[in-house]
Amino acid sequence: MPAGCFCQSEKTLPNCSKSPGLRGCQGGWRRRKRAPGRAGMRYDEILAFLRVPAMNTTQSETQNNTEQHGYFTLSGDVNSDMVRRVFNAAADITEDKLTTAHILIQSNGGYVSDGICLYNFLSKLPLDIITYNGGAVASIAVTLFLAGRHRHASDTARFMVHKSHATASPGSRPDALSIIVEGLRADDMRTERILRGHVSLTEEQWQVHAYSDLHLTADQALEVGMIESIRDFAPPKGKRLTNI
Repeated sequence: MPAGCFCQSEKTLPNCSKSPGLRGCQGGWRRRKRAPGRAGMRYDEILAFLRVPAMNTTQSETQNNTEQHGYFTLSGDVNSDMVRRVFNAAADITEDKLTTAHILIQSNGGYVSDGICLYNFLSKLPLDIITYNGGAVASIAVTLFLAGRHRHASDTARFMVHKSHATASPGSRPDALSIIVEGLRADDMRTERILRGHVSLTEEQWQVHAYSDLHLTADQALEVGMIESIRDFAPPKGKRLTNI
């Protein structure tokens, strides 16, 4: 029996025909299987080599999932300028193929129609909008804040909601004042409809809202469903932060 015959145990035997458990050797030469182009590699080494690309692919997919999150800050009055800025940012977000947008909002309110426009626009985008209150979100900015599918607030953040209001010009005629009142009532109906769709205020809180400013702490906002958790806006290290 020639030396160098290889059996299934991967051991070189001087006379494999006398060794138990051999299959098909019968004293003849048997070549060890080698991976094409990988001469000299054992079977376990080949498996390890094949696993490396798969591990790299998994790591790459995880990294890509992380990179699909974008982090933004949005502050100032809710007006036509903010609407334009948000529209432009949304165009960049969709072009970058982000799946989740984290938006920190800081605003004391503004125009009702612009806030409702932003609510309808952001809540219908084909991605997850996560809104944060890091300080103050008030008046119509609360409606904008509610556009987030997930909503969070810092422990020291505050919310304020109230009815619409307007200042009439001195010397306005009764018919002009009537038009203003009708407009305010229409705005209140729109904003209250959105508010009731997201939060569950107590009867006492609704009564305060009907005649005055209703202030909510982060804990109170959590109780009524305005937010789902008390959490700070904290972008991961190394991620780009964009100011809208």
